[in-house]
Amino acid sequence: MTCDKVISRYLLAIFVVLCLALVVPAAAQETGKLTVQPGETIEVGAEPIILDLINLRKADTFNPVTELRLYRDDDPLKQLVQVIGVPNDDFFKINVYTLKGKYGRYFAYSKQDGLIHENSIVFVHASTPTATETVATATETPAETPVATTATATTQAPLPGLIAIAALGICGLLAAAQKR
Repeated sequence: MTCDKVISRYLLAIFVVLCLALVVPAAAQETGKLTVQPGETIEVGAEPIILDLINLRKADTFNPVTELRLYRDDDPLKQLVQVIGVPNDDFFKINVYTLKGKYGRYFAYSKQDGLIHENSIVFVHASTPTATETVATATETPAETPVATTATATTQAPLPGLIAIAALGICGLLAAAQKR
C-alpha cells in the first residue's frame, strides 16, 4: 500500500513539472513597464505595451503628463492632429488601436505646465513577425565554375518541441499508471 502512495506521488510530481514546462514559456513574455526617455522611438503593435512616461515631465515642476499630442509636420505651431489622454503617466497602456493609424512625433502636455516642447516621443508601427522562406536559387555559370546554390533555413519557435516532450511524458505517466 505504501509503495502505491509513493509511486502516485512521483507520478504527480512528474506531471506537475511537465505542466510547468508548458506554462513557463507563455508566462515569460514581457509584461513589465517600458520607461520612456525623451526623443525615444517606440514600436507599437496590436498587443498593448505599458509605458512609464514620468521622464517626459517638465524638470522644474515635475507635474504629471496628461496628454500626448500629435501636430502636423511635427511642428507644435501647426494644426493639432490627434490628442491621446494619459490618465496615469506612470502606467500608460498603448497599442495600434489607441493610435488609430496616426504615427509620428507626439509631444508631452501637462494641464499645469502646458506643452512641453523638449519632451517628445516617436511612435512607429511595429513590424509583424512573419515566417519567411527563401527559395534556393541556382545561378548558371560557364563549365569552369560549379553551380552555386544558396538557401536560408527558417526559424521555428521552441514551443512545438516542448509540447512533443510533454506529450511523451504524459504517455509515460499513463503507461506507468496502467502497469499498476
